[in-house]
Amino acid sequence: MKLARLNSVPEIFYSVQGEGVSQGSPTVFLRLAGCNLACSWCDTAYSWKRQEAEEMTPHQVLRAIMDIVEAESPEDSPCRHIVITGGEPLLQQQELGELLGLLDGWRVEIETNGTQPPSDTLAARVDQWNVSPKLSHSGNRIGRALVPETLAAFAATGNAWFKFVIAHESDWEEIRQTAETAGIPRSRILLMPMATTRAELAAARAHVIGICLQHNVRYSDRLHIAVWDSRQGV
Repeated sequence: MKLARLNSVPEIFYSVQGEGVSQGSPTVFLRLAGCNLACSWCDTAYSWKRQEAEEMTPHQVLRAIMDIVEAESPEDSPCRHIVITGGEPLLQQQELGELLGLLDGWRVEIETNGTQPPSDTLAARVDQWNVSPKLSHSGNRIGRALVPETLAAFAATGNAWFKFVIAHESDWEEIRQTAETAGIPRSRILLMPMATTRAELAAARAHVIGICLQHNVRYSDRLHIAVWDSRQGV
């Protein structure tokens, strides 16, 4: 029988969750390469390059995760929170499903651009979806980046949050229309500044918080950028 392989694993690291409703939580990050979109402002563009990433079986990935936990997480209270990010993780659903079957007792979050619907098997093993739909300022073709029926499927799970990157005040109208079409509750929307450096984040915060207050939605900072600036592995 052929072993399933996660064909692109650029990095596995231990840090704090920098974005969304779990912000600040100690977390093991598993980043998978390969993406079906190409955002002009992406701060992890290196994850698009599959040829530069290591191919690993789910058991090898699990061993790497546990090595990091044993080396960096406290022995008396080891981390059992994992965020699987990308790239676009849902391009490798079968392999991911096998890995999640090995992560017994872990809290699992998956970050996705919301264009690939999850299988029922995979969805049953995920505690939280962090869905980040890409607006027109991302440079992607809208029909490709915003798939209302897929966003609606995530909204129906009841455990998805929708994080939108804000570049301009006018982005809110696109967000409102997307949420209305896909049935996304306003209580599940977060707005986050478009920023890939500490300086950009500092300059954009107040403006985005103002939009959040105006429309009664949650704000998400980018804690890893605020603390470490633009760095890989944090």
